[in-house]
Amino acid sequence: MSPSQVHQGATLSVTASGCTSGGTVTSAVFPAVHLPAGATTTATARVDNTATPGAARLTVTCSGRSASANFTVLRGAATQGGLGGSHTPGTAEMVIGASMAAGSAAAGAFYLVRRHNRGRVRA
Repeated sequence: MSPSQVHQGATLSVTASGCTSGGTVTSAVFPAVHLPAGATTTATARVDNTATPGAARLTVTCSGRSASANFTVLRGAATQGGLGGSHTPGTAEMVIGASMAAGSAAAGAFYLVRRHNRGRVRA
């Protein structure tokens, strides 16, 4: 199991050996996850956002056997290294972005027109 400490809402990888017919990974802090069949196989579970911080236990059941492991749920969301397209902007972000772009375009146009008019001789 990796990592041994996981934040609320983060993922946890569970690797098991000898699950030739597949199995399940269960815990009170995440929904049951299917473990694919294989000599060595891995499943990924996402800890609930509302999981109670502290000690937690998971159980792997496969091929008629069970094994358990302990891990720790940490308070708060894990940091994200980047959004990578996983976040779509909402209405507020779109309005602010459009306003900033329009303001920049207007300021640029004003500057260019004013600069252009400076070179003209007035009668």
